[in-house]
Amino acid sequence: MPSQLRPLLSRLPQILLISAALVLMLRTDRFFTPGTLASILTQASIVGVLAIGQTFVLIGGGFDLSQGAMLALTAAVVAHLAQWTGSGPACMAAALAVGLALGALNGFFVAVVRTNPFVTTLSSLLIYRGAAFIALGGQPFANIRVFQAIDAGFKIKMKMGDTYLPYRGLIFLVVTLLAWVMLRRSVFGQHIYALGGNAEAARLAGVRTVRLRVATFALSGLATGVATILYLSWVRVSKADTGTGFEFDSIAACVVGGVSLQGGRGSVVGAAAGCLLLQALRTQITMSGFPEEYRTLVTGLVILTFAAADALARRSERA
Repeated sequence: MPSQLRPLLSRLPQILLISAALVLMLRTDRFFTPGTLASILTQASIVGVLAIGQTFVLIGGGFDLSQGAMLALTAAVVAHLAQWTGSGPACMAAALAVGLALGALNGFFVAVVRTNPFVTTLSSLLIYRGAAFIALGGQPFANIRVFQAIDAGFKIKMKMGDTYLPYRGLIFLVVTLLAWVMLRRSVFGQHIYALGGNAEAARLAGVRTVRLRVATFALSGLATGVATILYLSWVRVSKADTGTGFEFDSIAACVVGGVSLQGGRGSVVGAAAGCLLLQALRTQITMSGFPEEYRTLVTGLVILTFAAADALARRSERA
């Protein structure tokens, strides 16, 4: 294949998806309004933060299927702590600490014990989900108000009318910026790219690959802790099935944003943009009157299509 066509091949799924999204969006005049766009940013915030954490793992050559279950277990711990103390700062610290610890545990098995990332995080998905069920006794914890201030927001004055933007959307943007700085403007970030590109070469160059791989999974867990805070600020209910499917949404957002499932490529800005694009597409599907089940279909097709395009592009580069 001519070298000038290789970039086009790898970007073809993005082009087609964006084109399809624009076609759907232009079908209604209600979509391109400040209120709808602010709603998309807010609704994408939880999965968007998860996608930022997933980006670190994927670029480092790993894979995290446990984010949704990790969120459920973290929310269960926060629910109990909120009932005992009612302290917002304590619950926030607990969410971040539990998420970080659960993510680091995944990283320990992948990097130190050297189990397969897919098998490890699939197993931890089941373990964390079961632990959440046990912690909650099979019953939901409702009326969790320790993070309700985050569900507030502020008004943005525009010519077309005032738009209300909850803090969840702003936090998503701040997390994206911080993660971008970490990946693109630090030695730590460059080492993650090297780890995902060629782990053995990175090790020979002096990179502490074991610690680094644990760190990528720990960051995924930390992002899950932040997502838990955003989720509870919105829903205020902790259930054992909380976050079901969120891991697939975060992976889909990453691959749409150009993050390679084979490691070494991608950016957090791309992952955030991919999450917003998918949320916009889902919003338009709902506004067009299609059933909610189409969301699952779209997510599966997106992951398969983009993974296939990435594999074909890499194969052509090696050739």
